[in-house]
Amino acid sequence: MLKGATTFRLVDTAVVAADPALVERFLLDPGCLRRWNPIPERNYQVSTAVLQLGTSIESTVRVGPLRFSFVNIVSDHVPGRRLGMRTTKGVVDLLVTITWEPVEGGTRIEKAVDGRFTESKAWLWRLLEPAARRSARNALETLGRMIETGDYEFTVPSQLTPHPPRCPLESPPDFF
Repeated sequence: MLKGATTFRLVDTAVVAADPALVERFLLDPGCLRRWNPIPERNYQVSTAVLQLGTSIESTVRVGPLRFSFVNIVSDHVPGRRLGMRTTKGVVDLLVTITWEPVEGGTRIEKAVDGRFTESKAWLWRLLEPAARRSARNALETLGRMIETGDYEFTVPSQLTPHPPRCPLESPPDFF
């Protein structure tokens, strides 16, 4: 660790009453991501129709009166198990890892956020920590509620699940 840098780790878990394939499809759909992950406020742009290795996600994040621009890159995807993203631009270096596995009653999802503020920005953690913890907890609660109540629409077709999406693409990607 760099001298004076501040590191942190946020981990939240939830069990969702849904099949792991549905959970994975939900996690990889940019339209769903924007709804269950409530932090992005504006300028939300995703470079591909589905999240896959190399996809960039640009957004502006608001925490209280402060606004920060972020660019995240999908850096890891193990089908059926894990999705990882890292920041390439932002006030804090982040590595977000989402894992899922079948359990009795549905799918267990874990979201881990590992972050690092440089020494010059370490003071921000004290200011942002309460909002970051609340947002991390609320994101998984929202994800679970959306899946369990059917309050979502997919933006691309998929072989992962039979749910028909409302798809704005004329020729859907071959990714799924």
